[in-house]
Amino acid sequence: MKSPKNVRIVTIALVGVVLLAAVGWAAAKQIKSPAQIAADTAAPKASLITATVTRQTLKSEIITRGTVRFGLPTPISLPTSQLKTGSPIVGRIPKPGDKLKEGAVAMTVSGRPMIVLKGDSPMHRDLKPGDKGEDVLQLERALARKGLPTGAVDGTFDGSTAAGVAQLYRSIKSTPFGATETQIDKVNTAAQAFAAAEDKTLQARLALRTAQRGTPKADVNQARLDATAVSETIATTRAAIAAARGKVRDARDLAEAADRQAREGDPTAKRDLATAVSDVTAKENALRDAQTAQDEAQRGLNALPADATPQEVEAARSTLRIATAKVPNARADLAASQQAQIAAENAVRASGNKGREDGRKARRDGAVAASDLRQAQKTLQTLQRKRALARQRVGILREPLPSGVEQDAVVAARREEARAHKELSRLALGIDVQVPADEILFVPSTPALVDQVTAKRGTPAAGDLMTITNTRLVVDAALSVEDGILVKAGRPVTISAPDQQINITGTVTFVAKQSGTNGVDPGKRYVEITPHKAPTTLQNSSVALKIAVESSKGAVLTVPFSAVSSVADGSERVEVALGGGRTKFVTVTTGLSAQGFYEVAPVRAGELKVGDRVIIGSGSSAPAAKAPTGSSLPTTPPPAAGTSTSGSTGTGTTGSTGTGTTGSAGAGSSTTTTGP
Repeated sequence: MKSPKNVRIVTIALVGVVLLAAVGWAAAKQIKSPAQIAADTAAPKASLITATVTRQTLKSEIITRGTVRFGLPTPISLPTSQLKTGSPIVGRIPKPGDKLKEGAVAMTVSGRPMIVLKGDSPMHRDLKPGDKGEDVLQLERALARKGLPTGAVDGTFDGSTAAGVAQLYRSIKSTPFGATETQIDKVNTAAQAFAAAEDKTLQARLALRTAQRGTPKADVNQARLDATAVSETIATTRAAIAAARGKVRDARDLAEAADRQAREGDPTAKRDLATAVSDVTAKENALRDAQTAQDEAQRGLNALPADATPQEVEAARSTLRIATAKVPNARADLAASQQAQIAAENAVRASGNKGREDGRKARRDGAVAASDLRQAQKTLQTLQRKRALARQRVGILREPLPSGVEQDAVVAARREEARAHKELSRLALGIDVQVPADEILFVPSTPALVDQVTAKRGTPAAGDLMTITNTRLVVDAALSVEDGILVKAGRPVTISAPDQQINITGTVTFVAKQSGTNGVDPGKRYVEITPHKAPTTLQNSSVALKIAVESSKGAVLTVPFSAVSSVADGSERVEVALGGGRTKFVTVTTGLSAQGFYEVAPVRAGELKVGDRVIIGSGSSAPAAKAPTGSSLPTTPPPAAGTSTSGSTGTGTTGSTGTGTTGSAGAGSSTTTTGP
């Protein structure tokens, strides 16, 4: 029998043997031959990276930023009028933001209006009867749009044009330049006589026709209705005459009252001034009394004997404190009264100034009312003649004359009509209505928006007086010289303002031909863009712009940049994957390049179609394998048309084509970002 000690030794020996065997086996597993190591570390077989042939519309774009403003800023200055002397002084001026409609008064200069009319060319000369030219034609068209008389719109300033100008000035409660009321009344009288002669000729011809054909009863009834309608209009006109006379009297009374106020001041203001003066006197007396009381209290305190009791001393001091406290209050009351007196004096002066201004306004209103009265009186005379003619017409229709007599009447009426027309033409040409160059402001479109006002009331009207714009928004942008050459007027633009959640379209409306114009840097080229529909909240905003510089004509076959390779003969081709590891080359022609793609077309029809897979590279876990034999894959895709790869300030670089795994490929965009 073995002892326990021997058993323990045997067991330890066996465990040692097992451990040694395990260590040997592990060491053997870590030892490899050079061939095995090369096999384990060899790169896996390269796999092809492909992309799908697609059909899409390619667009090459330039991305930049711009600033939104109201369009067509136009500085306004005062043309020189040879009809006027002296230095023009600015009167009433508009405020920024005012909208000036056609026929409105933009401002006044030396008491005369500057009237807004729509026209492409500014006034460059004074206009008078007999003048001809495009500027006269522009004036006639503006008068016609306003519904004012112009006669023939033929570019000749004749009597009808003068009459239209006179009515334009009356519509703004002003008087035309140069013409006297007597001249205007004579032309109006002649015009009414000519209208009456035309009506008489019409009546004579109607009578002749009636004698020849007989008069239907309906015509007789209509003639009676016409006569009644004229009679009713006469009553309305008489009421207008009475109202105009009342306005003349009221204006005269207001002018007299205003003149009296200008001379004497407002009675209430004068009473307030007298009260204020009296109050100042009272407050001055009160201050003197308070100061006297203070002095007496001080003397009383000083006069106390040395043996005065504490109660007597405290009483004297209390009297002095009370008297001293009243002095500042009296001074404050006096100062307040003096300020009230100054305010009352200013009110008296203001009332005098107001009286003078009210007097001028009342006299202007009186002149307009007097003109309206004369016009209404002339209208009444015309209506009375029309009523007589209408009644005569009724009689003619009821009792036709022999046709011979009526024929003579027609001849006589035409003779009188010709004489009246000749007289009207003579007076119209002699009328002295003129249009000073500084009283008509032609603007390209109305309403015009007042942007800035530099003129100041009461100063000489020199230099730019204000700046106006139209009410449409435009976008100012600056591009590099290279990008500016690519952009043409008429190209579509996408305009974005993410902070306002606005994404709209527009059109390039102007591209500067030279760099450094329109306030942009010398190395930039100015571009103007007009939004199609833009909210006014975009004014003064910075917006993102995408300008399309080139586009394919509809959807075209496209492949990524890296799918196209060049061969020695200068042709271009793509390699198409056929499956099973097989490929074939297809010769293509390339077109527009944009957004990471080429537009391609197979030289042989049908060799390349949508859905085909083209090889754009190869990939593995090891470094990229070489391109297939015969291919010439570009290492860097060419820039898209309309993009810039330069490193100049404000210009981005062309996006690169991405890579993908087998069966897919990503492509980067090809755009340019230009700084503002």
